[in-house]
Amino acid sequence: MKRVMGLAFVALLVLGLAAVAAGCGLQDKAVENTTGKIDVAKDAAVKAQLMMIQTGVQAYIATSGAAPADASQATLGSFVSPWPTNPFSKAPMKVGAAPGDYVYTPGSGSAYTLAVNLSDGSTYTAP
Repeated sequence: MKRVMGLAFVALLVLGLAAVAAGCGLQDKAVENTTGKIDVAKDAAVKAQLMMIQTGVQAYIATSGAAPADASQATLGSFVSPWPTNPFSKAPMKVGAAPGDYVYTPGSGSAYTLAVNLSDGSTYTAP
């Protein structure tokens, strides 16, 4: 009887250790899934904030007749207030290559392109 109880205890111990080991792997996956969801939310935020900068560029064009040479806070700050914050860096959005930074290219006259860098390395171009 003692032998059966001892074997049962060892079996339960092994099962418990296996469950703990499996749970550790799930925890890593849960952190990974949460991080992915946070990046998706930040990507959505920078897309919306890009529209604020686009509105500033369009207001600049409406008042001057041409696209600005740059789409910086210094140039568009009077049209866009408050200036959008990059949710990845927690700093004001700026031209650059990091996630949440934007890319602005002036064209001739009132033409321009405006895009933002997303967490996965792709860019989203303003419509």
